[in-house]
Amino acid sequence: MPFFLLVLTAIVAGLNFYLYRKARRFLPTRFRWTVPVWFGAVNAPMAFIFAVYASGHNLNEVPLPLLKVLCYPFFAWIATLMAFLLISVPADLLAAMGRAVVRVVKILRDHDDESDVNAGSLNLARRGFLTSAAGVVAPLLYGISMKGVYSWHDLDISPVQTVAIPGLGRAFDGMTITQISDLHTGAFIRQPELDRVVAAANALRGDLLVVTGDFMDNSTELLDVARQSLARLRAPLGVFGILGNHDYYSDRATAHYPGCLEIMGAMRAAGIHMLRDAHEEIRSGADRFILGGVDWTGLRRGNPNSYDGPAAVRSLQRTFSGTDTGVPRILLAHHPHIFFDSPTFDVALTLAGHTHGGGQVVVAEVHGQPIAVGTPVFRFVSGIYRDGVATLYVNRGIGYVGLPIRLNCPPEISRFKLVRG
Repeated sequence: MPFFLLVLTAIVAGLNFYLYRKARRFLPTRFRWTVPVWFGAVNAPMAFIFAVYASGHNLNEVPLPLLKVLCYPFFAWIATLMAFLLISVPADLLAAMGRAVVRVVKILRDHDDESDVNAGSLNLARRGFLTSAAGVVAPLLYGISMKGVYSWHDLDISPVQTVAIPGLGRAFDGMTITQISDLHTGAFIRQPELDRVVAAANALRGDLLVVTGDFMDNSTELLDVARQSLARLRAPLGVFGILGNHDYYSDRATAHYPGCLEIMGAMRAAGIHMLRDAHEEIRSGADRFILGGVDWTGLRRGNPNSYDGPAAVRSLQRTFSGTDTGVPRILLAHHPHIFFDSPTFDVALTLAGHTHGGGQVVVAEVHGQPIAVGTPVFRFVSGIYRDGVATLYVNRGIGYVGLPIRLNCPPEISRFKLVRG
């Protein structure tokens, strides 16, 4: 049995127990028998998942329609438990602090018995309100989560972003780029989903098409599926790609193997020009620009989501080595924090992904920027950012990390029009 599944089971069990206790207090005694029935039913798919892995298989091999029927309600339940924890724990802490303050005030004022009774009644009323609120919040969260796990069909074709590129030649003035990112081919993204993305991207008729990493999710079992679908991508100036952290998870590096060679080979066979700390010069007559692509550097530090500035700078140096100064530069990078350093290499446009729009769940927007699960982790979360004449765009991606859920964060295909700066 995979270790991660045991850890996941322990976490899910703890979250279930936390909500279970609150749910029992919420219901009248005669209805409390429904609580274990519900918890047993909604968690039953965990047994199916155990059986799949215990038999030497994994969720990649389960037909996606069956997975959606059997397991997606359970995945929505996990999301509900996590969301409820984030809401309920602060509420419980505030309630505990309130009770502590009441006790201190009672001691200081030396309340008589009548005051104690009133304070006790107030405490009971407060606890009753919080418990009742928990009984309403949990079902509401589950309904929202169910919408999130079944909402992949909301594929978003983003509005065209016009980007001024200093020194751009006349031949490329008005050129368009289509970007897809974070496909995560695996248990939740299969050939039908990839085919739909490919068809939508091709329909946009971009002059250049780029894939900014994470072709695969956590294994290469469906690599041939990805190759077959992505081989249909078309663009007059070519289709280009780079690697992401999940590509390294899928095709792992060892002491004697740099990692991702299998993925690189499959994507090249699909007609995708893979850039690994490398560049390609795109020409039209006398006009040209440099398209660079950096390799994933996070794993070299141990934390796959960390941005290693010195490693990134070395990667940028290798990427643009041998290029002429003054020629416009466009960069493909999986981690958006490359934008801390790419403008110093005269990169006019950086296209990135990795964040999944902030973790696939966006709570709100403030001044056009998402408030999301991943907001504390990433300086650049989603959409467009500018630093002088340099521009960064962070694509929300197509697939999932962890749970197959998206809320206020639909999968995205982004588009750009380059104009002379």
